[in-house]
Amino acid sequence: SNPVLHTEIKEHGIRVCGIHPPSTYNGTGFAFRRRKSEPWTLTEMIAANMLDHKTAGLLSYLIDGQNSLLITGPRSSGKTSLLTSLLLEIPQHNRIIIIEDTPEIPVKELRKLGFKIEHMKTEAFAKGFELSTEQALRTSLRLGDSVLVIGEVRGKEARALFEAMRVGASGNVVLGTIHGSSAYDTWDRVVNDLGVPSTSFKAVDNII
Repeated sequence: SNPVLHTEIKEHGIRVCGIHPPSTYNGTGFAFRRRKSEPWTLTEMIAANMLDHKTAGLLSYLIDGQNSLLITGPRSSGKTSLLTSLLLEIPQHNRIIIIEDTPEIPVKELRKLGFKIEHMKTEAFAKGFELSTEQALRTSLRLGDSVLVIGEVRGKEARALFEAMRVGASGNVVLGTIHGSSAYDTWDRVVNDLGVPSTSFKAVDNII
């Protein structure tokens, strides 16, 4: 009934994407993505030579200063892993609202560590009961003083995210990921492709 499969094998932390006829000429294709069982930390990233200690210290400092950050990079570059490591730098007395259409951030493990997280589900590939990302963002702003995290900025919800960065987050950390290859490429995509005014883009404190 549907030639495209998007699902998750929760007990193993594996995301599955599959496709078969009639959406292929011949044959079936699958991709399996398995996330790390425990959340990445900045210390682990230093040990794995993903960043140096000065960069890790700077990122921790930016989180402590309640900055608005966009993490950018190509597919499978580790954007969500870095995002997760930054969540561990947030004081646990803060409430964190995470908005995702596909669950990638290890919320269950973060909750076990003592973090207070509200995990909002948004529509991805089919219309259903889920909120749109834009609706979820606006709802999160009404939930009170919280750290705001959006799993990936893709479309018209970008306007709501930058509105949150400007006024809605009340000085709290705002984090998001977006596909891009550089700071300029990120600005170009947000402003020219997603239609966010350049004046609103200034709400981003740092692009990682």
